[in-house]
Amino acid sequence: MLLLAPILIIGFYVAMYSLRTEKTGACKWRQVNKDAEGVEWACPVCGASTRTVAGEPKHCGGQMSQL
Repeated sequence: MLLLAPILIIGFYVAMYSLRTEKTGACKWRQVNKDAEGVEWACPVCGASTRTVAGEPKHCGGQMSQL
């Protein structure tokens, strides 16, 4: 049991490191508008804006295609 705790902690940090991306690291998406066509999002960090059908954008800096 004592050996399990350090392995879990190291596994947690490895998982967090592998799941991070530079594409979404700096963006803080905020919902601006919602209508029948989708949801409009804006990022105050990089200035990007986009529209999605459902859910928060996955890419930063206007790299996502407009829907």
